[in-house]
Amino acid sequence: MLKHSFMPTLKIMSINGIDLQKLSASHVILIPIRSFSDAKSRLSAILDASKRTNLMLDCARKVIAACGDLPKLVLTSDPFVQSFAQNHGCHLIEDKGGGLNPAIQHAYNLLVAYGIEHVTIAHADLPLAQDLTKLRVKDQSTIVPDRRRDGTNVISLPATCDFHFLYGPNSFERHLQEAKRLGLEINLVEDPTLTIDIDTPDDLMELLNNHKSILQHLES
Repeated sequence: MLKHSFMPTLKIMSINGIDLQKLSASHVILIPIRSFSDAKSRLSAILDASKRTNLMLDCARKVIAACGDLPKLVLTSDPFVQSFAQNHGCHLIEDKGGGLNPAIQHAYNLLVAYGIEHVTIAHADLPLAQDLTKLRVKDQSTIVPDRRRDGTNVISLPATCDFHFLYGPNSFERHLQEAKRLGLEINLVEDPTLTIDIDTPDDLMELLNNHKSILQHLES
């Protein structure tokens, strides 16, 4: 069944050569960040590398803040991102390579193995993110598409449902079909604070036209 809604004590373990927290919380938020230094190349026509980096840093800070008190795990292999994440109170899972889907699948399976009950996966390019903590719905999947209903900005899942991640073109529809395959009830959330991401110059221009305060990211 598809529902549509609008919503505005840790122990260190060593896994795969990194420090991972065996979390007592039942719900965690996973944030994949490949890099800041070469992020968003499609914006290069209107922003130089320094401004793209600054913009993505600010977006990542916004997403981390939107996690509230929930444990935050950043998935990355980039040393700068690792340092940034730890400085912002996040734990780390190392991205072993192979692309976004294998990396997220590995992290999800790792969290399942450590007894986490629910995982929310949020991309780090959501400049208006406010609250990711309310996306958990017991025994349901919550899917937040991008504004074009093409990509998947946020997905929140029970951690034992053997979900296969399918990021890339048309991932929103593919994730819907995967949730249906597993018999999960789907909670579709189209909250503009989460559906707006920044991938293209058009995304950025629309954001600037409607949210003038974002200009400060481009003027620094």
